[in-house]
Amino acid sequence: MDRVSKDGDTKRLPGSKAGSPIRAEQETARPVKKEKAPLWERALDKLGFEADPDFRMPDLSPANIWSGTKSAASDVRTVMASKPAAYDKPLFIIIMVLVIVGFIMMSSASYAYAFNQYQDSMHFISKQFLYTVPGIFLMVLFSAISPEKFKGKSAYLLWIFSLFLLVLVFFMEKKNGVNRWIFIGPINFQPSEFAKFTAILVCATYISCHYKEINMVTYKSQKAKRFAAKNGFLKWVYCLYRSFQTAVWPFLWRILPILALLIKEPHLSCTIIILLIVGTMMFLGGTRWEFFFMLFFVAVLAVFLIVVWGVVPYGRTRFEIWMDPFADAKGDGWQNVQSLYAISSGGIFGAGFGNSRQKYMYISEPQNDFIFAVICEELGLVGAIVIILIFVAFIWRGFALSLANPNRFQKFVGIGITSQIGYQMILNVAVVTNLVPNTGISLPFFSSGGTSILMLLAEMGVLLAISRSSPNKVI
Repeated sequence: MDRVSKDGDTKRLPGSKAGSPIRAEQETARPVKKEKAPLWERALDKLGFEADPDFRMPDLSPANIWSGTKSAASDVRTVMASKPAAYDKPLFIIIMVLVIVGFIMMSSASYAYAFNQYQDSMHFISKQFLYTVPGIFLMVLFSAISPEKFKGKSAYLLWIFSLFLLVLVFFMEKKNGVNRWIFIGPINFQPSEFAKFTAILVCATYISCHYKEINMVTYKSQKAKRFAAKNGFLKWVYCLYRSFQTAVWPFLWRILPILALLIKEPHLSCTIIILLIVGTMMFLGGTRWEFFFMLFFVAVLAVFLIVVWGVVPYGRTRFEIWMDPFADAKGDGWQNVQSLYAISSGGIFGAGFGNSRQKYMYISEPQNDFIFAVICEELGLVGAIVIILIFVAFIWRGFALSLANPNRFQKFVGIGITSQIGYQMILNVAVVTNLVPNTGISLPFFSSGGTSILMLLAEMGVLLAISRSSPNKVI
């Protein structure tokens, strides 16, 4: 039997048939059972990808790739036709000074070694020029494109591509006993240079999306809150545990695959640089200071394993040479000793541009890691200080523009790129002057290397693009 309510709705009494309006209403109100997430989504959730709302598995269908290509071409045309905000001119001038002076000094340092090895004194000069020209084009192009294009999905796709390249090097022929290059005909490419940039992008993406979680401890439940409130030590331990989950682990899994492959190559210098870059980004992003003390002890342990146990085959030898390079001056200590001779013979004002003696087969590969020794010999103490001051001006300008940028992603990308140049310069000078063991770190813009100069100039384009939206453009 039906009953009519005051507002005119018809309702069925209890015990009515299944087809009644009340039963239908109850069936509609039932919660719909959620579908189980795919396996890859659950795996990524465990790794912490759920904290990255911008990450999605890419659609690699031909139609989507074609539409994406057309969209990218349209964006480039729009950028080239429009007049974006002006980039920072002092930064641009400093970059061009580094590129020009670096190319000139590399030309002076390389021709003797190139003639001895390849019977062509222009070998390294022409190669560097062929990479510098497209590098400048990339710098100009990237300086006109918004850095936001590299955020989120783009950053993780580049990260996956970087890991693929780092794996691919192990299928290539070894060069000087290590797997670091991908050879495509006469062209060779070093994926480790690309890996530095992708590490910066994925870490900056995480910081920009989760800055509050990194800087603020949250409790999982009221029970955990009551547990932490019992005394100060328990609260400190719990806060440290929660901070590890939000401010350490997300960075670790982003860089550990890269570092593992670099150590396997082996490429210790690039491993150190990436650790320093990411450490700087973590510190400025708000990671607790306790973790950096732990990192210091891990570094001490790593040095112990390298030196005493010989985990890295050449690590112990290099440490012993650093302690006393003259103990084996004609053997393993040759490079360090000849570098010190070059620096001391340069004096205050140097022997003059092009007049280095040590580059004539005394310093091994003077156009590369030990080019600063040739600079000291030819330009003297004054010239070396001027070069260092140009780098200092770049570091100051890069940090000033990055820190002033209101966009958090752009801020931390700028910090990462500037840190990379700064750490490479400091470590290269320290190695050449025997202040630290030889790690094979190149001097940015000065050392010979096609992949290096190409990636550096592309990163400079991104830094110039960051400077466009920074209010701190005037000295």
